[in-house]
Amino acid sequence: MDEQPSTPTGGRPRCPICGHDEYRREAGKVDSEWGITAHRVDMLVCLTCGYVLLFYQGNTIFDFD
Repeated sequence: MDEQPSTPTGGRPRCPICGHDEYRREAGKVDSEWGITAHRVDMLVCLTCGYVLLFYQGNTIFDFD
């Protein structure tokens, strides 16, 4: 099987959809189903196809929306 590494030499991950390695970085929050907790995430949005990579940054019980 021919697999390419997902991280190029520059340290940035490659998009699993298009293989591009340039992203727009954003911060966000994902709520749990019942709204009891929220998970903080860093998001990398691929500039070519728009695919979103989520990186977990911890959870919080403070949900103000």
